[in-house]
Amino acid sequence: MDLFIRKIDSPVGRMDVRLKMVFGFSMSLVAIMVDSLLTLSAAAMIGIIFFILSRPNITQVKLVLFSIGLIVWSLMVSQGMFYNQFPRNVLVVLMEPNMFFREGLHIYQQGIYHGLIQSFRFIAMIFTGYAICFSTEPDRFMTGLLAIRVPFSLAFMSVTAIRFLPVIVNEFKTVRTAMYLKGYRFFQFGICHLIKTEISALRPIIIGTINRSQEVALSILTRGFDIEGSRTSLYEERFKPHHWVILTGLVVFIGGLLYCKVMFWLYQSEVYYMVELRPLYAFVRNWL
Repeated sequence: MDLFIRKIDSPVGRMDVRLKMVFGFSMSLVAIMVDSLLTLSAAAMIGIIFFILSRPNITQVKLVLFSIGLIVWSLMVSQGMFYNQFPRNVLVVLMEPNMFFREGLHIYQQGIYHGLIQSFRFIAMIFTGYAICFSTEPDRFMTGLLAIRVPFSLAFMSVTAIRFLPVIVNEFKTVRTAMYLKGYRFFQFGICHLIKTEISALRPIIIGTINRSQEVALSILTRGFDIEGSRTSLYEERFKPHHWVILTGLVVFIGGLLYCKVMFWLYQSEVYYMVELRPLYAFVRNWL
């Protein structure tokens, strides 16, 4: 399937898997700690570049764009409707005040802006996460997890779950094809029938997944698999000189960002204040 093709020869695919994990973790910390729209948009742009360097195919690009569009739309609309901070300016009146909504139902300008900020957090992480997934084979994930001292049992279960994803997707496509050939169409008999049918369609997928997992477990046991035994790997993860440079830069950047935010939080909470740190406070307020 085009969706599960991994470009291991791409610039991101040739990176050490541990470095990719650190990069993804760093991007998640940036998305959590930063509140500035400009800085978050820069982080999102870095995530987009990282995604492009993974050389995704058309199917993968469509999946990512659909995911991003759905998240951005839902966040901006939901935050715009239920924004409860002041001041707030009404952009669209959806419902006048009534017995259910005492203030009515509106879309607020500040809520749309707040939703946009939250969207950039997800955009940065989603593009980075997809880039790592589309450029790394499951066995390399296994090697990377073991290299950072993750217990073998946890690493093995994680990689096994990843390998089951294409199987689940194939099961889903088979069920959808069978339903389509039997004349099933969305909203053909109303919303209640649609929900009931979609829930029923999950049963063969779940049953098929359970049967396959039992087969895999039985296969492992019959081959004498020992989780405590010694083992070797086809790949050996080794940092190259430029990987060390990137890793050092990421550690310094995240460490500096964390220091700035902690000192600013202490200042905001009136716990600790230094006159010498006023430029830092101003920098965090304007850019972070």
